[in-house]
Amino acid sequence: MITMPLSGLRIMVTRSADQARILSTKLRNLGATTIEIPMIEVTSPSDTGPIDRSLRDLSKYDWVIFTSVHGVEFFLQRLAVLQIPFSNLSRVKIATIGPATSTAIQNIGRSPDYVPSEYLSENIAPGLGRLEGKHILLPRADIASEKITIQLREKGACVDEVVAYQTMVPRELNRDRLKTALESGVNVVTFTSPSTVRNFANALGRAGVSEYLNNVKIACIGPVTAEAAKQLGMVVSIIANPHTIDALVEAIASGRRS
Repeated sequence: MITMPLSGLRIMVTRSADQARILSTKLRNLGATTIEIPMIEVTSPSDTGPIDRSLRDLSKYDWVIFTSVHGVEFFLQRLAVLQIPFSNLSRVKIATIGPATSTAIQNIGRSPDYVPSEYLSENIAPGLGRLEGKHILLPRADIASEKITIQLREKGACVDEVVAYQTMVPRELNRDRLKTALESGVNVVTFTSPSTVRNFANALGRAGVSEYLNNVKIACIGPVTAEAAKQLGMVVSIIANPHTIDALVEAIASGRRS
């Protein structure tokens, strides 16, 4: 009888509901049982004025930088609503972070002009060449880090940072639901962004983090997410490298084997 790499493991997936299935399926294909408890909900921005103004003036930009799949999806949604042709993007250079974000762009028939070899936002600015006087559009989440914006401006770029989507705490997320899930016997909790970590910790409480995660492995998609977890008192056992969903699944499987 063949034993699958993750057989017997119960793994909590904390991604948004629209993205959880991808990770859950990959984990279940290796034998795991998954429990989906979304820690974030992604919605359109409450004020679309800033992004709409930028989209109507796309021709002024030298670069558009996408840091997530959600950024691409909501960007394209607004283009469609405003009836602006996707072909307008052909006049602008595009940078993306990570293979999933690159694929989201390729799905509309456009290849990114730059993708950093290491999938971290701080690696974007050094790879774009001379930026003095260049205009850059950065469609992002409402709670995104300012690090990339600061780096771009330090290189002389004119950056328009606009909210393409906003993240919220799911209405159904509460301490009792999270406790019940953890008490069912979770072996691994996965985190794919700092916001999933923060919402998890806020729902459980600092004391709950110590109590309920004492014998649970924490698996993070990358160092930024891992740092957020550590700051909230979690012991991180697994960090994916490269920082992708496939690498996260492989890292969990490798941790099981070791």
